Amino acid sequence: MLVTFCGTGAGGSVNPARGNSSLHLAAEGFELLLDAGPGFMERMTAGSLDPNAVRAVLFSHLHFDHAAGIVELLTRTIVHTGPPPRIYGPRGTDEYMASALAFAHLNATRPENHQWLDGVEVELTRPGDAREIGPLAVESREVPHVEYLECLARRISGGGRTLVYTGDTILAPEVLAPLADGADVLIHEAFTDAALRRMAAAAAMTPERADGFAAAIHGSHTSAADAGRVARAAGVPRLVLTHLLAAEREEELIAEAEREFGGDVLVAADGLALEI
Repeated sequence: MLVTFCGTGAGGSVNPARGNSSLHLAAEGFELLLDAGPGFMERMTAGSLDPNAVRAVLFSHLHFDHAAGIVELLTRTIVHTGPPPRIYGPRGTDEYMASALAFAHLNATRPENHQWLDGVEVELTRPGDAREIGPLAVESREVPHVEYLECLARRISGGGRTLVYTGDTILAPEVLAPLADGADVLIHEAFTDAALRRMAAAAAMTPERADGFAAAIHGSHTSAADAGRVARAAGVPRLVLTHLLAAEREEELIAEAEREFGGDVLVAADGLALEI
């Protein structure tokens, strides 16, 4: 199982070094995307990956930095050389994809483009769902992120190897530790307070605004230290940190995670290819 990180950045700030969240997974001749944040296609093609080869897209949730790139996937390939991907996602994915496909149809120039788009199928994967996607076994569990969106962590197994991917979540070892039990790697979002302070200073935030910004991040995301705690509770050998703010520093992320986790800690970067 080969995972290529096509986007490792977080949220609304523009970061030239990182696209938004997307992972490309290849196993047994099958290619799948975990999330499709803006900019992922440039990273795909830079890594010699073919967008036409993607057979499934699996959303963790529908925040734009995890899902808006699906419009690129549907519209930016001039000639579609394979069947359309099947789309899987949490509650609301059917409505989201109806809008994405409507936009894609507006940009379609030939009858065969419209026919291809009409072949896109959407399936909801709800909490507790377990299914086969191509040769992969996929289990889904809900993790806490924001009240208005359902967010699902995924356990994906194939060829005797297993990864767990969180998307966005606050600290949730009660969900993620059992989901990641026996997995080869946990791919988890992370932030540091040092990065939040640098971002607040760069934006010249008032103390009150800086406190509110930090509270918002703490209330919907996971620190690197807490990601380490989850990895330790799960007993995984490797933790990969992703969904990173532009102001993060690799050495700080690793140091915080390693205070809580004694296994291998890796900070993801766009283009990183990881054999699992």
